[in-house]
Amino acid sequence: MQAHDDFPLHNNGDVPPNPYAKGLLKPFYKGKGGILRLRDELMAESDAMNQEAVDFEHQYNPWLYSIGIAIKRHGDQGRRTHYLRWRDKGLKKMGDALFEATMLEGGLSEPMRQRLFDIEQKRLLFNARAGMVNQTLRNLRNALKQLEQSEQLLIREY
Repeated sequence: MQAHDDFPLHNNGDVPPNPYAKGLLKPFYKGKGGILRLRDELMAESDAMNQEAVDFEHQYNPWLYSIGIAIKRHGDQGRRTHYLRWRDKGLKKMGDALFEATMLEGGLSEPMRQRLFDIEQKRLLFNARAGMVNQTLRNLRNALKQLEQSEQLLIREY
């Protein structure tokens, strides 16, 4: 028999979620308090990631400027966590094409190409994390709004 605090079982043969998914979904089984706590933790993570983006720029841009490109923070509207975008040295162009062109030009030695590749891998992983944080925060804001609307309907007098 399932205890009140356990996770509800799925309809797919009554198999509980795998441990990784279970950990990701746990706040939603805890109710509004779990969602609020997750939101607060993700906002703190977002702040830390924004500082990480600043540190990323400071660490890699001196070398990147020497080969004609840079990485800059980019905050899309409505996104709390910044993304890292490729920019030209003059900061007039932006996009992955700048990285591709630099990788394909013949003037870089193999160790320099490897270093540039390593930076790109770190940038891509950072942006994936930023996207996950931003999207989850958006989902949490929507869930909290809907929970509050339902609470208002419950306490509404007729």
